[in-house]
Amino acid sequence: MSQCLNPDCLQQNPSGTIFCQRCGSKMILGDRYRAVRFIGEGGFGRTFQAVDEHRLDTPCVIKQFLPQQSGSAALEKATELFKQEAVRLRDLGKHSQIPDLLAFFQQEGRLYLIQEFIDGENLLDELTRKGKFSESEVKQVLIELLPVLQFIHDNNVIHRDIKPENIIRCSQNGKLFLIDFGVSKEVGGSLLTRVGTITGTPGYAPPEQFRGMVYPNSDLYSLAVSCIRLLTGHLQKADGSDLLFDSMRMQWVWKQYVSVSKDLETVLDKMLEDLPINRVQSAKEVLAALQMETLSTQNKTQAYSVPDIKLISSTGVDYRELDRLLAEGKWKAADRETAKVMLKATNREIEGWLRVENIDNFPCEDLRIIDDLWLRYSKGRFGFSVQKRIYQSLVGTNEQDVKSVIAFGKTLGWIKGVNDRVYDFDIVFNITAPEGHLPSIMFVPRFGGWGLGWGWLVRYGGLSNISSLVLRLAECQR
Repeated sequence: MSQCLNPDCLQQNPSGTIFCQRCGSKMILGDRYRAVRFIGEGGFGRTFQAVDEHRLDTPCVIKQFLPQQSGSAALEKATELFKQEAVRLRDLGKHSQIPDLLAFFQQEGRLYLIQEFIDGENLLDELTRKGKFSESEVKQVLIELLPVLQFIHDNNVIHRDIKPENIIRCSQNGKLFLIDFGVSKEVGGSLLTRVGTITGTPGYAPPEQFRGMVYPNSDLYSLAVSCIRLLTGHLQKADGSDLLFDSMRMQWVWKQYVSVSKDLETVLDKMLEDLPINRVQSAKEVLAALQMETLSTQNKTQAYSVPDIKLISSTGVDYRELDRLLAEGKWKAADRETAKVMLKATNREIEGWLRVENIDNFPCEDLRIIDDLWLRYSKGRFGFSVQKRIYQSLVGTNEQDVKSVIAFGKTLGWIKGVNDRVYDFDIVFNITAPEGHLPSIMFVPRFGGWGLGWGWLVRYGGLSNISSLVLRLAECQR
């Protein structure tokens, strides 16, 4: 079919039609570009899918300048901005993830941009089709798009409408493309917006954008909102209500709908800061944080990937149950099983707790087995050697410094205050717990069960238990 471009007509005509059968308008732009279907409409005009008849009907996109502004001054300014957009898109199209500008011209009193067509599915359609994105999928979106944003910001361009609909996954190679640019030129410390319009899409744009101001990190805010919508599957509703945003507190509450790693949570929260000055400042900064996280995760996975762990030690303790519980992610049961096998390895099952001398002489083989199992199934997040590393970073050589040990307990999430007791229900038995949080059960005696008491721990010898374990780990090459 051939799509008429006359704004007052938009008649669909048979293929090959030269003039619209309804209004008589010319169907071919620049003697080569033929519109085939209407795509959408924005503040500057309409967009059509088209073909380039000079290139064997190669698909392309036509952007028709059709401003909503009225008045000669506003229209003149809008026309100037549309022309500036063409110039900038010509330069931005050099990036492999931005559609290239093919032509810019006037016909029948109207301006047109011709752009490269990206055959694929936008991320909103992908979300609708397959459901919520995983954490790894969202990280990949960030890793692919952040360099694109850095590129356009370095060229003094702010996109101003980052949202899943404007991110297309190419069907040929899976690469993500950023489309539908809104262009502004930096002036002084502020940025010009489109004349007579408020830019951005409600539910994605940052607060300053609705006040007529945008900055490079305005795009980062919108990208973060896109990510949390992909993670949770929750979009802003037609009536303006939004499950992810508490309008009474003016806060994003997305974390109650999805669980992600602490690192990604921190990155997204920093991108979602309300005030631009408090927000992460550049795409490069966000990308560096993500790459550090990825590198750290890879290093931990490689370092703690133990292919063969002997589960029966020389002391006769059977570690197969601990292995099974950890493999199934039953962290609480594994914590208790750790206490049982440690008591058995030191013949302290009747007493039910360890003395300092028991820790000082704990069998190295058994200590390594327990540590390896925790490291393997937590991907390096939990284990005695993780606790040792954190302890040494906080306490150093001041092994009897009570304040430092309390800081250690707070870092691991074991302590609230010096005299506070932390019980079983205060321990977080899942993989999102603070690093080093588990295993926890063997550091203090049991008060009426499996409860933990940091008041006792600090005052009556628990401190020595921790420092003794750190020394024993070093002796056992952990």
